[in-house]
Amino acid sequence: MLPTNQKGVSLLFVVLIMSVILAVALGISGILIQETRIVGEIGHSVVSFYAADSGIERELFELYKVVPVTPEEAIPNFSNIAVGEASYSVETKCSSQNEDCPAAFEVASEAECGALNYCLKSIGSFERTKRAIKIKY
Repeated sequence: MLPTNQKGVSLLFVVLIMSVILAVALGISGILIQETRIVGEIGHSVVSFYAADSGIERELFELYKVVPVTPEEAIPNFSNIAVGEASYSVETKCSSQNEDCPAAFEVASEAECGALNYCLKSIGSFERTKRAIKIKY
């Protein structure tokens, strides 16, 4: 027979062990939920990157299309252009070495740009993700 002062000890140990197991399970499930969200955002990241790439390609096309662009027709920056559900914004600056810079474009300092012709920065966004591409041309 057990002494009378130890009748509830085994129940107390079971409750403590179950509490520890529950805490570990909740911690692991929290980590798994966060990792699942990150994996889901990877697909959004790819879409954002390709939207930024579309912005770079569009701006390069506008800069070097066959028809000469007058300073009045020059569009230095695209802002929030939709590509499906994604969008992009492009910022274009002329290099200080570029002598044929259209008047509509801002001239960047040598330290800021350092390119021969133009510096382009495109930011693509989709859902809650943003990706940027910067080129010196």
